[in-house]
Amino acid sequence: MKDDHKFLHIMKQTPRQPFVLATITHIEGSAYRHEGAKMLFSPNGEQYGLISGGCLEDDLAYRAKEALISNQNQWITYNLQSEDDAGWGQGAGCNGTVYIYLEIIQWNTSNARVLQYLEEGRNVISVKCLLDSRVKTSFFTEEGEQLSERDMTLPKKVQLACNDLISSEKGTAFLPLDNDYLVERFEPKDNLYIFGGGRDVEPVVKKAAEFHFNVTLIDPREERCNPVNFPQASDYLCMHAEEFIATHSFKKNSYVLIMTHRFEWDQIFLQHVLDCKKSLKYAGILGPRRRTCRLLGSKEIPEWLHSPVGVDIHAEGAEEISVSIIAELIKVRNGTSKQSNATLAAI
Repeated sequence: MKDDHKFLHIMKQTPRQPFVLATITHIEGSAYRHEGAKMLFSPNGEQYGLISGGCLEDDLAYRAKEALISNQNQWITYNLQSEDDAGWGQGAGCNGTVYIYLEIIQWNTSNARVLQYLEEGRNVISVKCLLDSRVKTSFFTEEGEQLSERDMTLPKKVQLACNDLISSEKGTAFLPLDNDYLVERFEPKDNLYIFGGGRDVEPVVKKAAEFHFNVTLIDPREERCNPVNFPQASDYLCMHAEEFIATHSFKKNSYVLIMTHRFEWDQIFLQHVLDCKKSLKYAGILGPRRRTCRLLGSKEIPEWLHSPVGVDIHAEGAEEISVSIIAELIKVRNGTSKQSNATLAAI
């Protein structure tokens, strides 16, 4: 759940301010968003995230304000099956019932530790025992270390759910036991390495940051590789290909884009990407496929290498090309592409 990372940063900025967190715990039938989708509400009316296609947000904002005034958590149920104007579906065609838990939250030391782990690129398992008006929360690392201020003893079924989420594509589990438990996997931002700092890379970096990618830009030109040209990037490495290869390594499950427009640079970076495929979830190179063939010489283009980069939308110009590239990154991240990390590692 990428919103968790974003929401923690928002809470950190105003640590003494309470917020209301709305979480879809479970769904019967179909709905616009899945289990685990969240919205965050501040006392001054600011809203972060979306929990539906727009038909629930106004009512949720009103309920969140009520929760802050009463200082009480609460359950909310929306029946989206109605097709008339009085129903929550408002003709949208949703055929499900959505269960949402409103929880009053505030920045604390446990959240600080969770954010630290996420910033280090590590997953965190969240376990919430949802009572009628209060909630018990605990956080665990994938190794089982508890990050919370208070220890929580978990029922066996909840422990099994935690273990399942470590390796599952699904990030949320709702368990209606003696008490209701919500188990979630908080994930760090995905790391995206972009080789090349040309002007066509600027919209790619901007959009990648908007979609929760942690962008590292690599280009030897200091006049290009800097926060002025790429304010949304997280890191700037002003160095040539050989220096990067000698001094840096890709983090696990990273995404890589090669966009230098320099044949020699692309050739060096591409060979490095081929050597590091087990660390990568995605690798793509800008330019026509015949150029990639020239870069590889006698070698064939691997099936897992995206060449040309981006979803085929007949894009024209830097802005449209950036849309096609980000769409492909999201497609891979959401598991809707055969080019998964398991595919890369198996080759």
